[in-house]
Amino acid sequence: MLWFSTLSKTGFRSVIADNDEASSGKWLVPAPVPDIGLLWAEIEDAAVDGKLLAAKKSTHELVRIIGHNLACVYCAASDAATVAETLRTLREIGVDGELQYKSDRATFDGRDEYLYSSADFEMALKPV
Repeated sequence: MLWFSTLSKTGFRSVIADNDEASSGKWLVPAPVPDIGLLWAEIEDAAVDGKLLAAKKSTHELVRIIGHNLACVYCAASDAATVAETLRTLREIGVDGELQYKSDRATFDGRDEYLYSSADFEMALKPV
């Protein structure tokens, strides 16, 4: 088992549509070993409170393979507005650093490319 069960107040399920933007997707939130605890607690609380659609985290088996902890924070669709809003929530709960976003269509197709980087949205997220 590579992932712990997905947390979602809404019973989230991935959607694999004909294109990346219409498919669900996830922000990949890396955390160095063993620092996942506090970060995961914030993500978990936000998912349980309904501030985030869904989230899951890596098991020890996956950590051994990739060398760090990883959380996935899901979006219902991969359009820029939905993805940016989820990133805003991540920033508000204290998730920092460079993040990558991947559509579930890309994961299903076995493509390694990312659809977005958090840098794509940082200027729009800054308060005016």
